[in-house]
Amino acid sequence: MNTPAKIKGCFTGILIVFALLIFFGAFFTIDETEQAVILQLGKPVRVIVGDRSPEEMAALELWIQENAPGVSLSSGAGLYFKIPFLQQVHVFDDRVLEYDDEPSDVVTRDKKHLQVDCYARWRIENPLLFLQSVQSVYAASSRLDDVIYSVLRQEIGRSDLIQIVRNANNPVGIGEYVRLVDNVAYSDTSAGNIVMTDAGEVIEVIRMIRVPSDQGREALLTRVTEATRIMTAEYGIYVLDVRIKRADLPMANQQAVFTRMQAERNRISTRYRAEGHRMAQTILAETDLRVDSISSLADRRALQIRGMADSTAASIYASAYESYPDFYRFMQSLETLDKIMDANDEVVLSTSGIFQYFVTTPGSMR
Repeated sequence: MNTPAKIKGCFTGILIVFALLIFFGAFFTIDETEQAVILQLGKPVRVIVGDRSPEEMAALELWIQENAPGVSLSSGAGLYFKIPFLQQVHVFDDRVLEYDDEPSDVVTRDKKHLQVDCYARWRIENPLLFLQSVQSVYAASSRLDDVIYSVLRQEIGRSDLIQIVRNANNPVGIGEYVRLVDNVAYSDTSAGNIVMTDAGEVIEVIRMIRVPSDQGREALLTRVTEATRIMTAEYGIYVLDVRIKRADLPMANQQAVFTRMQAERNRISTRYRAEGHRMAQTILAETDLRVDSISSLADRRALQIRGMADSTAASIYASAYESYPDFYRFMQSLETLDKIMDANDEVVLSTSGIFQYFVTTPGSMR
């Protein structure tokens, strides 16, 4: 093969390779999870977004007309064409993304320090504005970190700790008040916020703290989400919601809090034990009183029955003795001898008196 033929063959091969490069470089695909911005010599010429509602497409189209005239807008996944070498495609994620950073220290309105760990869900709403402002998801996370924690600190700084830990927005307690029980106190017992026993002992002191219906963690996070959404709109970002994952006390304060909680529980348990001991003594005293009362009533009843029995026996004895007077005197003599004599005693008797019965003829004495 001569030299011109070789040159022609090489040139043909180069043309084929160049044609293939142009062919494959002219087409690109966008799947259901992606959106893209096509730049021509650094200037946007086309925006491809994923599935959008008619309202969102109308708002995006209006923004492009006002801020980037001449840029075309299309939606949906598929095969697209671009001019090779002149146009570049910047692809962005069209799914919901998650922001999650390290916990940060915040201070509540009632001067409580908290380690707040929050997270957020967001998506790229305007890919062209996103490319012009932050360009990458990494840079967007940095902007979200500044915005979210700035708004979160501001909102938490306006709220008390009890409003942050409450999950519901509705008021808790009586009306719009939260019922808090303090330790046992023995001062100001005439106030209406004192709970006392029937014996007049103070059980607990109640404090009522007003919690408006628009407070609480849900309402706070709603305000944080709305404020964050407004502030990040200039980056082409739409924040779906912001949530608090954890809200802990700083590690330096936890031991002090645990010690205070333990002392509080000990005070309450001591109070319960003292109250139980007092109630036990009261129950024992009442039981002893009832036992003494029952015993007294039983003794009185026994004496009454014994008296009635003695009376009945005496009546029976009297009736019997009236029927046999000689036998009565004989029995009386025997009982007297039994009481005054033992086996070694000697008795000298007179013929008169109660022992006359023994020296007279039986039946002659009346």
